[in-house]
Amino acid sequence: MRSLYKLSFLLLILLFNNALNAQNTKRWTLQECIEYAIKNNFQIAQNQLSVEQNKVNLLQSKASALPAFNGSANHTYNTGRRIDPFTNQFANQSVLSQNFSVNTSINLFSGLSNTQTIFANQLSLIAAQYSNDQLKNDIALQVTNAFLAVVLNKELQNNAEFQQQLSEKQKERAQLLYEVGRTAKSDFLQLEATLANDNVNVVTARNRADLSLLTLAQLLALETADGFDIEIPNFSNSKIEMPPYNAKDLFTVALERQPNILSGNYRILSAEKNLKATKGGYYPSLSAFVGLGTGYSQLSRKVVGTTTQQQNFGTFQGVPVIIDVDVPIYEKTPFNEQFNQNFNRTVGFSLNVPLFNGFRTRSQVSLQKINLQSAQLQQQITKFQLNRDIQTAYFDCKSAFERYNANVKSVSANQEAFDYIQQRYDAGLLNIIEFTTSKNLLLVAQSNLAQARYEFILRAKVLDFYQGKPITF
Repeated sequence: MRSLYKLSFLLLILLFNNALNAQNTKRWTLQECIEYAIKNNFQIAQNQLSVEQNKVNLLQSKASALPAFNGSANHTYNTGRRIDPFTNQFANQSVLSQNFSVNTSINLFSGLSNTQTIFANQLSLIAAQYSNDQLKNDIALQVTNAFLAVVLNKELQNNAEFQQQLSEKQKERAQLLYEVGRTAKSDFLQLEATLANDNVNVVTARNRADLSLLTLAQLLALETADGFDIEIPNFSNSKIEMPPYNAKDLFTVALERQPNILSGNYRILSAEKNLKATKGGYYPSLSAFVGLGTGYSQLSRKVVGTTTQQQNFGTFQGVPVIIDVDVPIYEKTPFNEQFNQNFNRTVGFSLNVPLFNGFRTRSQVSLQKINLQSAQLQQQITKFQLNRDIQTAYFDCKSAFERYNANVKSVSANQEAFDYIQQRYDAGLLNIIEFTTSKNLLLVAQSNLAQARYEFILRAKVLDFYQGKPITF
């Protein structure tokens, strides 16, 4: 009796833990899966770095059009005979000198290269952003496909479990009939074999559902799939009908909305601007410059007064000739006075005419022409691939729609046949083989209908994707 209490207690703990784990399991909606995948996808993060790089290039090209402003300062000790540039005097001792200058220059004209480069970088940035949007759309489509695979496999698992329960009930009924001698042992054994086969189908379906859930978790870049599950959408309001347009109409809309097409268009425009910017190298360039400078020298002196000194100029008739001479008194010129005295200004223009530079400009222009042709050719390839993908997607959607309608009729017919056969089997008018065959046919028809339904929903979402619509249920 005590062992029974212990066993009951352990079962209660196990049931409580299972219920607690079920409550803690987060069920992800499709939108949550898409948002999480986009946020944590490494390739998208890498593409975003390319966008940031294009932003830096644009900022740099704009800054290149601004005036350049520089300042410099020199502090120099010189030894040996030299001419001081500030005093124009020869000096043999160590001399301290300092130079200070600021200058600015601006490019007035260079064949509009700077302007065209700015436009090219702006277009490249837009192209990179559209390219990133295209990658996000591709990730969203992959997540939708994996999400619907989980939904489908879960429904197939439910169908398999339902068939298992049905076989279990039939086995219990056949066992009672067998025990009272109203049915043959072969029928009972056949039902046991059918139940065993249904058990295998349940395990297989459960493994497929778990594997598809693991695939979705890996696509989301989750560290583990433990505790991960999805919220099954309500498809009761989903219309199973073909869209009111054809592949040609869809392609026309896609050309205006698909990010990869828009990205290609802007890359062509950017290549055209880069070509014009490179051709600017054929034209003369004109720039203006302004400079301010000053300096200080340790040798600089200024007169602060005079003093009288007697100097002997020789003799006259044997008498020395001595004359009073005014001699200036010098002192070092202070730093602030030299700063003002040596202050100078420079204003000028510089004209550069390209005559010959080793064909560098011509080679660069040729390369830019090749880049432009490459961008145009790549855009044609992208459009051709898009048209082919849309035609294939439309054909797949149409085929899925036709298969769905055919499977609806198949399920209806097999359900009606199974209900009739079950009634006859319950009345003892049919054997177990006929009953099992009908049940299996119904299971296959239901599975095919589920696959056709979700395949059509996915194909229809693909068509919405090419229209630029968000993927939602």
